[in-house]
Amino acid sequence: MFFTSEKDIVYSLLCWGTIIFTSLAIFLNFSLSVLSIFSALIGLLAIGFLIWVWFGTNYKVEDKSIQIKYGPFKEKVLIQDINEIGKRKSKLITPALAIDRVLLRYGRYGEILITLKNESEFIDLLLTNNPRITLENHYL
Repeated sequence: MFFTSEKDIVYSLLCWGTIIFTSLAIFLNFSLSVLSIFSALIGLLAIGFLIWVWFGTNYKVEDKSIQIKYGPFKEKVLIQDINEIGKRKSKLITPALAIDRVLLRYGRYGEILITLKNESEFIDLLLTNNPRITLENHYL
């Protein structure tokens, strides 16, 4: 099953503001000098990366695991290894595009923060596959 990342106004403004600012900087300062061309290439790479992260952050549950994609980065978490699900507010850079996040604790020390549009459906699916998962008070 495929789940998309929730996107809030803070991350929307941060991501798209950076894209617009960088685009304007490239357009307004472009000339045929080597430095200008190099700067434009770096800016275009940054824009491409941000767009890739924006549209490429998702979570796929299949084959008893969660495939987490965050732009060019990928991670796999086995559902049987998940111990606890909780809620967190965080501004850390993780595979999440909103401040309100779902915390997945897995294995002995593993943690990952994600955001989901269909949070309850995702949690129900995980609990169906691993009934040993405990939920923090936010979900009880």
